[in-house]
Amino acid sequence: MASPLRNGDQSAAVAAGGRRKESRRLGALLLVLRVAALCFSLAAAVFAATDGSVLRLAPFRFLLAANAIVAVYSVFEVAAATWEVAKGATLLPEALQLWFDFGHDQGFGYMALAAAAAAAREAALCGGGQERNISSTACLQGDIAVGLGFAAFAFLALAALATGFRLVRFLATGSRLPAGTSSPY
Repeated sequence: MASPLRNGDQSAAVAAGGRRKESRRLGALLLVLRVAALCFSLAAAVFAATDGSVLRLAPFRFLLAANAIVAVYSVFEVAAATWEVAKGATLLPEALQLWFDFGHDQGFGYMALAAAAAAAREAALCGGGQERNISSTACLQGDIAVGLGFAAFAFLALAALATGFRLVRFLATGSRLPAGTSSPY
């Protein structure tokens, strides 16, 4: 039979449970941000690809390629975040996973931002009647693709903030988990 918890043991157990909840909340937040980035980047790629007249312009091809790459990356990150929330452990060794997530969130986020900004300039010219041989429907689809691309960037930027927070916590404490809890690996 296990001995009953003493007063100090009970408060330590409650504090450890609270830290695990905090870690799960951050993992769940990352999962939501990654799903949102996936949805918006995939939608931006689809809208950019639906009309060939807009794809004749290089910035829209860049928008299509960048958002397709971000969507593929987001699929893998959604799977990794789901695994982490469900199992409580990272797919890769903890340090490698944290650096991988933070670095790729930064890189792909800036790529999505650059593509959306380049396409936004062309979309503004399209809407102002500057481009010939492009229908108003294609201009509208281009505008929507640009907006969705910016939204994908916003969610990737928020994910980069969260993964940056986890990386700083790891560098300060040696674990991505809040102080006082230990990683199972």
